[in-house]
Amino acid sequence: MVAVPSLRRVARVAAVAAGLSGGLGFLSLMGAFGPISCWTSQSSTDGGETTVSRGCSAGIDYLLSGAGGNAPVLFFWAMVLLVVVAVGVSAAWTGRRRVVWLTVLVGVVVSIIGLMSIGWYFVLPTLSLSVAAVALTVAARRGDDGGPRTAT
Repeated sequence: MVAVPSLRRVARVAAVAAGLSGGLGFLSLMGAFGPISCWTSQSSTDGGETTVSRGCSAGIDYLLSGAGGNAPVLFFWAMVLLVVVAVGVSAAWTGRRRVVWLTVLVGVVVSIIGLMSIGWYFVLPTLSLSVAAVALTVAARRGDDGGPRTAT
């Protein structure tokens, strides 16, 4: 006989994957792997001199130096990602499928609206939470108690 993992276990594994990918996305937005947003500005004087300024920022710059530019926006979206993933992972781990579906909905909306920028950081955690939500929904419909089953 072969032990078949329960759907609850599948949901928990998917929740761990969502937590890991969301954590990496959070760290990336905060600048742990390098700057996220770079900018260039040029200014000219009456004498014809041109000054070029360049800079890069990440979410952590907002906390450490109060930097302007995109740092506050990056920090905000890093916090949104962290909260959505934390709520989704804890809900999947405890079997609250409706809350998991809500976090999937938020992740899908942010991924679609921010497709060309911030949305990519939400895609992998959202897909993982989708797997967890489907597994919990199927388990609820089957009346699965969460224990391992054996295949015959």
